Amino acid sequence: MFDTISIADDVVSRITQHYHHIGQSLAWPDNLPRSTVRSSTPLHADIARFVQIANGDLDRTTADDQTIGELIERFQNLLDVLFLPANGQYTYRIPTTFWSEAGIGQVLARVQAWLRHDDLISLSEAAQLLFPELACSNLQAARMRVKRLTERGDLMIYLAPDEPNPTQQGRVSRQAIEALQAAGYKHS
Repeated sequence: MFDTISIADDVVSRITQHYHHIGQSLAWPDNLPRSTVRSSTPLHADIARFVQIANGDLDRTTADDQTIGELIERFQNLLDVLFLPANGQYTYRIPTTFWSEAGIGQVLARVQAWLRHDDLISLSEAAQLLFPELACSNLQAARMRVKRLTERGDLMIYLAPDEPNPTQQGRVSRQAIEALQAAGYKHS
């Protein structure tokens, strides 16, 4: 027979651990001096750092291994806070639509590219790399092929917030384009 007390204790324990994890991201540690300004949470600080990276304010080539490791840890922590289920199982799915959200999704997508030391290139550049012959004769048709790859989910689309022309804001990963080339992707 099922034991109500042990099952309830297990569920409460899992949920408590989950909320404790979230609470750690939302509150400053108690050991900070009282004089320390606490206007924002550790999560605010992490997001501010990620926005700096996404905006191109931090140079990847000057970041040391310790900084990269800390950023990867903080990045994973944010994903855990956003998507980790209360049962504490570290198997969760991030909806593919999350990465294209105009706010945090695009910021974190750009941080991922930064952490991988990846370049984000325009759809025109991607078209010239993937479809060189077509791009020479009809760049727009080659760009549309790259756009279709993003629409099918074969390539992730990134937005360049500094690009004033909304039709030119799309970017793709140079590494992803090179991987498609290496895999022999040739749709003329």
